[in-house]
This record gives sequence, C-alpha cells and structure tokens, in this order.
Amino acid sequence: MKSLSKFWQSPWALLKSGFDDLRQPPPGNRPALDVLRSMAILLVLFFHIRTFAPNSMRLQALPFVRFGWTGVDLFFVLSGLLIGGQLWKELKSTGTVQVRRFILRRGFRIWPLYYLVVSYLLAQQVLFGRHVHGLWLDASFLSNYYFLFPVGGHAVGGGWSLSLEEQFYLIVPILLAVGARLIPPKWLVHLTLVWLIALPFIRHLTMLKPAVDDKYTVIYYPFQTHSDGLAVGLLIAWLLAWKPGVLRLGRWFDLILVIVFLGSCCLWYSAHLALLFSAVALAYGALTLLLLRLSQVFSFKSTPFYVISRLSYGVYLLHLGIVHHMHALGEGPRAFVVVFLLGGGASLCLAFLTFSFIELPFLKLRERFIRKNGSSDIQVANPLAGRAPARRWRASWAK
Repeated sequence: MKSLSKFWQSPWALLKSGFDDLRQPPPGNRPALDVLRSMAILLVLFFHIRTFAPNSMRLQALPFVRFGWTGVDLFFVLSGLLIGGQLWKELKSTGTVQVRRFILRRGFRIWPLYYLVVSYLLAQQVLFGRHVHGLWLDASFLSNYYFLFPVGGHAVGGGWSLSLEEQFYLIVPILLAVGARLIPPKWLVHLTLVWLIALPFIRHLTMLKPAVDDKYTVIYYPFQTHSDGLAVGLLIAWLLAWKPGVLRLGRWFDLILVIVFLGSCCLWYSAHLALLFSAVALAYGALTLLLLRLSQVFSFKSTPFYVISRLSYGVYLLHLGIVHHMHALGEGPRAFVVVFLLGGGASLCLAFLTFSFIELPFLKLRERFIRKNGSSDIQVANPLAGRAPARRWRASWAK
C-alpha cells in the first residue's frame, strides 16, 4: 500500500509528470514513426468528421478524406512494427518469447484507459438507464466479431480495431514461442509470409459464402481477414532485427519503395475487396521503411509530432464520443473544418488528461512491477544508431 500511495501523486504532480514526459522523448525514440502515427490519427479524424459535409462531393473526393479509413491500417503497420521489434529481439537474444510477461506489458499499456471507457459506458447504463449494445463484446475484446452476435453492435468507438490488435498480441507471441521450439527463430518469418499471402484468399472465400449479404462487413472487422497491416509491420520488424543492413542500401532501394508505395496507392481506387487491404498494407509498409531510411539523412524530430504520437491512443479511443456531440454546428465544408479544429483539439486535451492521470501512472507501475520481478525489459535495438553506417548510407544516397 505504501508503494501505491507513493505512486499515485497529487493531481498537479501527475499533470507535471505528463508534461515532462511529452517534452522528453525516451532514448531510442524514432521520430519518423511519430510522423507516421500522427498521420494515422489525422486520417482517422478526417474520415469520421466527413459526415459533417455529406453533400460536399469535392471534399469527399479528397484522398485524405476518402481514404481516411486507411489510418487504422497504418496504425496496424506501426503496431506490428513495434510489437514485432520486441518479439524478434527477444527471440534473437533468448531463443524464445516469454508470453505471459509480454501480455502483461501490453495489458498495462492498453487496458487501463480502455476499461475506463468501458466502465463509463456501463455506468451510463446502470445509473441513467441508457441501453448500451454489445458492451460485453468490448469488455472481452471480441467487438470486431459483433456481426456474429444478435446484439447487433458494439459500444466503444474504434473498439473493433483495438480488439483485433489485442488478438494479435495474444496469438502471435504464442505462435512464435511454440514455433521457436521447432525451427530456428530466424526462419519464423516464413509464418508471417504465409499469413500475409493467405489473407486475400481467405477474404475471397469468405465473400463467396452464400449466406453473406454484407461482404464488406464480414471481411473488414475480423482478424483473419483484416490483419495485413500487422503482418507487414511484423515483416519490417524482422528486417530491422535480422537484416539491419536494409537501412543502408543504395538509393535504388528508395526508388523501389517509392514505386511500391505509389503503385499500391493507385490500387486503392480499383482493387477488388479481396486485394484492397493488402494494397493498403503494402503502401504503408513501403512508406514506413522509406521514412526509417530517410531519417538517417533528414531529421524528422519534432515536438508536435511526438506529442500527437504519444497521445494518439487516447485521441483514437475518445474522439468519437466528442465529435458526435457537435452536430449542432451544421453541415458543409465549413462545419467540417470547425469540427476538426474543435473536436480534434478537445480530443487532444482530454487525451492529455487521461495520459497524465491513467496511462502514464500505469506505465510507471509496469516498470516497477518488471523490476520487482527481476525481468528487465528487452530493448529493441535501434538500427539507426551509429554514425559511421549513417555516413556510408548518406554517401550512397547522394551519388
């Protein structure tokens, strides 16, 4: 109890701790990923706020509005990269994965704020009689399968993608831990390749079922049909862990990445549903790898990007509840801009409060728990570190 009372401080101390964290990026932070994470949350906001200008065809046709839904897929790529980096590093160092420790680490990061939102919705139902559909699906991280149940929906805004990621956090470490007992850890990447190649075929077969009326819904939400981004992120993490020289190849590789990115983006307009999510994942995977390579030449370090990136989880989880109360502002392009500024700003402020009072204290508690149990965190090696390789890469890029 003494440690907990010392841990949870006064409100002002918690706010100061939040400010300090946002001003001081941790060692090994990759600014290029902050840029991408900021881009992802902006795409999500644009897509959800588009309903405030339903009749503005010019606005709806803008790529960052029309394809704002791909922001979730960019989050998937970044999550696969982050989690994959931890898993591949652990496999490379120890030959196995400590599944329980991994799940607890992710739980301390995801669960506190998520279950606060679930508890808030439950309190509305109990205290104010507001009927909330499918809250048990959100609480059990099954909301991406809501269409299989008679409840007909889920309550937490964006909860389906968090459920999908939580399933990834559970399934992949177990598969890698078991697979490492059968084959060398380095070659476990073949499981990821098979998974990525199989996804379009699974989507195609799913849409062929006679009982399927809404083909988009049954492939958009489930893990087994919409986890391309996670698989691509896992592949990039494997490259950084086992083949770090990929970041020091010549400029011809950048040209390949640009072609893959632009070519995949073009497919967004015409690809069959079975291939669409693969094209989106490949585009964002190529963009992620390209920015990681360019970060050795150009500095992406920026405090606003880091702040938005750090608060993106809270913004993603909370923004729908804020934006949905702004319909009195009207419709049209002007309303779109006003709601984006006001709703986005309010979401960012609320995310900072939840970060300071909930997320950051639990992250600190997680580190204490790890140290107390004698398990030091395995740091993901930063392949961008080291000045000599960077100089060699700059020379090849400038030729």
